[in-house]
Amino acid sequence: METEGQTALFLLCVLLGGILGLIYDTLRLLRRMIPHRKLLVQAEDGLYWLLAAFFVFAVLLRKNHGQMCFFLLLGIFGGLGLYALICSHIVMALGEGVLHLIRKLFLLFLEIILTPFRLILLPLRTPFAKCNNFCKKHCQNILHSFRIYAKIKKSRLRRDFRFFRHKP
Repeated sequence: METEGQTALFLLCVLLGGILGLIYDTLRLLRRMIPHRKLLVQAEDGLYWLLAAFFVFAVLLRKNHGQMCFFLLLGIFGGLGLYALICSHIVMALGEGVLHLIRKLFLLFLEIILTPFRLILLPLRTPFAKCNNFCKKHCQNILHSFRIYAKIKKSRLRRDFRFFRHKP
């Protein structure tokens, strides 16, 4: 391959590294939007690098007949590094701003949808609370009169104390 072709391939690899960095930042924004557990984060990272390796191999197979050269790897990781130094913080700030705006719009939409229901239920809150308190009080008295409540409590206490006395 001539020097011009190698230069074009190197620049393509730098661009590929930048695209891979952008995809990873998108993944980071997704993690900030929806909190993930450590195991899921590791699985996502593994899947990302597996797909990145496949994508790099596919590009190199198409443009360089599958030959892996050091300068191409340097171009890919250089593109990742340049993206991280120059664009990553800007993309993350813009992405977080957009996510914040989407969250606010969603909450506003939800409030608009739920306001009529809140207005209907607002005058009914006090009678429902009084009815709930009345039922609770009388149901507890009925349970005490039948001694069911005391039996439930007694058996629960026995089970709990048995757990404390158990020696490993």
